[in-house]
Parts: sequence; C-alpha cells; structure tokens
Amino acid sequence: MADELSNELAKKLRKAEEAANYMEQLESLASQAPSLREQVSLLQRMQEREDLRADSMGRAQIALSAASEAQQNLPSLIADAARLVDQLARTLREVDTFRREATVALSVVDRMDYEDEIDQALEQADDADSPLQRDAQSIRMIVGSRHGSTRVRQLMEQLTPGFEVFAGCRLDDTPMRRELTNLIMAQLAAEAEANRAQQQRRMPPPPPPAPAFQAPPATTVAESAGEPA
Repeated sequence: MADELSNELAKKLRKAEEAANYMEQLESLASQAPSLREQVSLLQRMQEREDLRADSMGRAQIALSAASEAQQNLPSLIADAARLVDQLARTLREVDTFRREATVALSVVDRMDYEDEIDQALEQADDADSPLQRDAQSIRMIVGSRHGSTRVRQLMEQLTPGFEVFAGCRLDDTPMRRELTNLIMAQLAAEAEANRAQQQRRMPPPPPPAPAFQAPPATTVAESAGEPA
C-alpha cells in the first residue's frame, strides 16, 4: 500500500514539476511578447515602405518613359507651329501693306475731289454775290473740313463694308487663339514702331503743313482691327 501511494505521489510530483517548467517557459515567452510585437510591427512597416517604394518607382518609370516618348514629337510640332506662326505674321503684314496702299490711293482720290470742290466753290463765289467771294481761304477751310482722313476712311468703308482684320477667326473660342494673336500683334506693333523711328531719323525736316488740306495717315492693321486682338 505504501509503495502504491509513493508511486502515485511520484507521478503527481513529476506532473507538477512539468507544469511548473511549462509555466516558467510561458512566463519567459510572455515577457518577450512586447519586444516581439515591436519587431513584427517594424518589419511590417519596412515591408510597406518597400512595397510603396517599388510601386512609386514603377509609376515614375512609366511616367518618365511616356514623357520621353512625347518629347520626341516636340521638334516637329515646334517646327510646324513656327511655320504657321510665321505664315500668320506674314499674312497680317500683307493685310497691313495692302490697306496702307489703299489708304494712299484713296488719299489721292480724296485730294482730287477736294480740288474739284474748291474749283466749283470758287467759281460759284465769283458768279454770286457771296460774302465768301473775296475770301478764298475760308472756302478752302470749309471744303477741307469735309475731306482728309475721315473722308478716306469713309471711302475705305464703302469699298470694303464692315471690314475687320480678324473677321471669322473666332478668337474667343479658345484662350490660346486670343493669346497667340495678341503676341503676334504686339510683335508687329513693335516692328512698326521701330520702322517708324528709323524712317524718322533718315527723313529731312518736314515742310510747313498745308493750311487747307492734309493727307490722312495710313491705317495699320492694328488700327483697322480697333484694339489689338
């Protein structure tokens, strides 16, 4: 009987010792939990950063490749755009030149009309008992007030009713149309101003202006268009 009890106690003792050892192992392992959690969290953060880094590098490579491919189109596009802009500026210069030529020609027409009216007015004044009979200068001033730049503009309008430099161009459809036109008009205005300054330096002093009649100045493209577009 004593032997059986001794054996039973020995078994329980072994189990108790095994349980104690297991508890000690669990306590030791549990004490490592905070450190292990921090290590796992660190590894997760590092993996997330690595994944994000790899994804961003991939997207950057795709974007840079697309940019390089698009850049290859720029030389031909810029060359085409430069040709079109040059053609646009050349056409605007042609419009300006032709309008100036028309202004000069119509100034001659206006001068002939002025001289005809002067001759007729003086002839009527000679035949009639008029207070202007002895004042040819007054007759010239009265007739001259109906001629000059205003009359030339009227003739221009009669020949080309409603003319506008940018008619049909629809400049307000897109901002780029208006900006491009403004840029070219500013360049042409600067060229015209430089040409005028150069011509003035070369020209001799002008004679005294005629009291009765003055030829109108030429109308530039910018003036024809109203305000620079």
